[in-house]
Amino acid sequence: MKNTLFILSFLMCISSFAQNKKSFLRDGNELYTDSSYNEAEMQYRKSLEKDQDYFNASFNLADAVYKQERYEESSALFDALINDAPTENDLAKVYHNLGNSLVKEQKLKEAIAAYKSALRINPNDKDTRHNLALSTQQKQQQEQENKEEDKENKDEQKEDKEGENKEEEKENKEQEKNQENQEQKEQEQESKPEEKKEEMSKEAAEKMLEAIQQQEKDLQEELQKKKAKGKRVKVLKDW
Repeated sequence: MKNTLFILSFLMCISSFAQNKKSFLRDGNELYTDSSYNEAEMQYRKSLEKDQDYFNASFNLADAVYKQERYEESSALFDALINDAPTENDLAKVYHNLGNSLVKEQKLKEAIAAYKSALRINPNDKDTRHNLALSTQQKQQQEQENKEEDKENKDEQKEDKEGENKEEEKENKEQEKNQENQEQKEQEQESKPEEKKEEMSKEAAEKMLEAIQQQEKDLQEELQKKKAKGKRVKVLKDW
């Protein structure tokens, strides 16, 4: 009798344990449907506290985190479920949702790979095929924009370099011109004293010539006076 009661009690505990994790899951799903994603997340986590390997709670938790725009975290949660999916259909859903989360992270290459993995499992999934086409188009557009941006950057760098070269060439020409002007000024300054010296020598020569001429004139006048004076003396002496 005691053994029977123990077995019944054990079975009831197991039933209660299973019911609790499913109950939390149901509560989380209701909150998720009402767009109460944060509250839904808490219920899914409570469900996982009862059974950390409960796939449905883990999958829905990743969805709730995704809805709260925590894309890096949701991508990690979906990626962790790849090896735990109980069926191929579940695995295809994991890859599909992982692709969506990666797109939000702008990891288009990884998202495309996830969509392709989902389509390998379920080739008829129109939603996955649609998302694959969109992400592929977006990736091509992004690559084209990157190429154009790279080209613009290279053109700008080329223009900047050409501008720098022109500016440097202009500065060099200006420096050469300034240097030539400076040298010309120095030459002019060096030549001016010589010209001035030459002019002063000419003026001095003219003055010296005038002085000599004056001396000769004075000398002639003095000689004339002496001659005249001598005659008088001679005359007086004779007289």
